[in-house]
Amino acid sequence: MDFLDDLHKAELAPIIWLQNWPDVVEPVLQLVSVLGTDTFFLLCLPVLYWCVNPALALRLGLTVLLAAATNAIGKLVAHQPRPYWIDSRIHPLSIEQSFGLPSGHAQIGTAGLGRLAAMAGRPWAWCTAGAIVALVCLSRLYLGVHFISDVVAGVLLGLAVLLIVSKLERPATAWWRRQELWAQLTVSLMLSGALIGVAALANVPYAGWAPPPSWSSAGTIDPESMDTVITMAGVLLGTLAGTSIMYRLGWFDAGGAFGLRAARWALGTVVAVLIWYAEREVLPQNGLGTYVGYALLTLWVQVGAPVLFIRLGLMSRAGKARAVVH
Repeated sequence: MDFLDDLHKAELAPIIWLQNWPDVVEPVLQLVSVLGTDTFFLLCLPVLYWCVNPALALRLGLTVLLAAATNAIGKLVAHQPRPYWIDSRIHPLSIEQSFGLPSGHAQIGTAGLGRLAAMAGRPWAWCTAGAIVALVCLSRLYLGVHFISDVVAGVLLGLAVLLIVSKLERPATAWWRRQELWAQLTVSLMLSGALIGVAALANVPYAGWAPPPSWSSAGTIDPESMDTVITMAGVLLGTLAGTSIMYRLGWFDAGGAFGLRAARWALGTVVAVLIWYAEREVLPQNGLGTYVGYALLTLWVQVGAPVLFIRLGLMSRAGKARAVVH
């Protein structure tokens, strides 16, 4: 890793220069940085799914999940520091526990916003997505949490995710819809488990690893944690299983008057919050509890909430012949 060490040292000067910009820039770039997080997209998805377009929400959600999962694994494979971990001259304007390479914000932002641009199919959408991703990358440098090489790698991997999705979406969807429900649920469980397994294998070559003394500026960190991967695995299980079940139940129409859509969002969000707090009281606070908790929460979003909305008259049922993903 000597090459990367030398590269990181060369990349410190631009970050120090960025952090000398006027303080008024900081809140703006803090806000921009949020647009590249998986949390941002995952919080927006229930609104899209319940109230706008479930097909769009599913496509976007699976793209973001693929980007977030591969990014978490990539970080474990690379085991690379963040700028403020190795140089006290870099001010940590955001505290991060995970490894730095590749940048998750750059990868997830590129994949998520690129997916939206691809679905819009307009030049202005691609230009807007590109501009936002560029600002997200700039924000990560300014905040002192990424090197230039981190964000470049993140953008390239995000583009790779977009290419994979564009090539495999139709054949994968056609294959999935031909399977029986039990097979879909089994594959959903296997895929989520495989994600955890691959991440665990990525840590194997670093058995006994500890942060080197030169990373003293990082403070107390646990960058080998599997928490993010376990969370993504639970969400993946809930998304695939919930979608399969909902399709068998006949699917739903996300349209309707603004008041109905607002009521769906409000009720669905309140129940989701209650489920979240109930899980924290009932489930063990460990990897298994995290996995099960996020799977159940996602199942609520994918199938529990729509079924409740239909029974309460807040949503109409659609015919089974209507495809979720065309």
